[in-house]
Amino acid sequence: MFVPATKDGNLFDPKTCRRAHGYTIGKKGSEVKVEDYRSALDRLSKMPTPQWRRPNALGNWGIVSGVSWQRKTLAELGLATNDGGDA
Repeated sequence: MFVPATKDGNLFDPKTCRRAHGYTIGKKGSEVKVEDYRSALDRLSKMPTPQWRRPNALGNWGIVSGVSWQRKTLAELGLATNDGGDA
């Protein structure tokens, strides 16, 4: 899978970026909540600049922008490979 990464190298991670309701993606003022990681990743891939909320070092949630895409395996992302979905 290709996953967006910020300039400091942090990824749109399925565990770190998830809140109780799912993932918050999009630019400020146009954010949407998406429950499923793969659906969120698909939406991010269609944005001119992928943007999502993640916690900072202090635990405060803020919007970050992806500047590159990195190839990761399902195992590297901590996702089950036997869920019937394609990577």
